[in-house]
Order: sequence, then C-alpha cells, then structure tokens
Amino acid sequence: MASLLINLIFLFSFYPAIAVTGNEIGANVLQTYIVRVQKPEQGTFSTEKDLERWYHSFLPATVSKSSADDHHHSRILYCYKNVMSGFAARLTAEEVKAMEKKKGFISAHVETYLGTHTTNSPKFLGLNQNSGLWKDSNLGKGVIIGVIDSGVKPDHPSFSDEGMPPPPANVTGT
Repeated sequence: MASLLINLIFLFSFYPAIAVTGNEIGANVLQTYIVRVQKPEQGTFSTEKDLERWYHSFLPATVSKSSADDHHHSRILYCYKNVMSGFAARLTAEEVKAMEKKKGFISAHVETYLGTHTTNSPKFLGLNQNSGLWKDSNLGKGVIIGVIDSGVKPDHPSFSDEGMPPPPANVTGT
C-alpha cells in the first residue's frame, strides 16, 4: 500500500497536465526544462563527466555550437542519475522540438513551481488512525518518508511584520 502511494506521488510529480509548454511563452525564450531520456544501452557510466557528456549529446546542434565560448556547460543545470534518467537544462521551445527527434528522448516539461497546499498531510489526505487505508497499512510502519523542502519564501505572509510594534531600542538591526 505504501509503495502505491509513493508511486502515485512520483507519477503525479511528472504528470504533463501540470506542465506549461514552452510555446505559451515564446519560441526563443530560455526556460528551465526537465528532460527525461531513456537509460543508455551500455548501462551505467564510470564517471559523472561521462554521464554529463551523454546528456549533452541530446542537446541540439545550436546549443553545442556555442561550446566555443563554453556556454553550453551552463545550459545543463542538473544531471539526474538515481530516480530517473535525464537532466534539467535552460532551453528554448525550438531547441526542445529539435531534441524530440533524437533517439532515446522521452519528454521535456517546463519546470513548474508548485506551492505546498497543506501543512497537515494526514488530515488533508483523509487518513485517520482508526479507520480506512491507513489502519490497514500498519500505520506506515517501515515506510520511508521523503521530505520536500520548498525553502523559505521571505515574501510569504507569515513573515510580514504588519501590525507589529517597532523593535526595542536595544536591538541592533532592522
């Protein structure tokens, strides 16, 4: 049961319906794409540099030609190697269209920020200790929990000092 929940979370994190296509923004605007590719036929790479070179082979010639000024190295932002085979890169919609023709290409989706919707997941998911799926699943015993750290957003309303008195005179700073 727990593995089903984890699989559903993974599936929906890559679900294309929540991704914005590059065409909506403009064909020549650089955006961060999450690119999924098939695993290489030869299996694993001996070094991380080999993996990165293989991922670079998916980039279109227009990106590779900029290698003279070493710009294409900054286009790949992250190489995935554990959960999926792929990379995150700064690309245009036209470059993604060119990559779609390459053998081994699976998909590319614009990176989308999805904010958290709850800080009380069990209640939000309708999980009660005494009934339903949670009770039948041994209350998650043996389940590994993945924590999504979405970082600190200083503009979040919880950081607002509206309505607060000024700091005491003996406090340094603002």
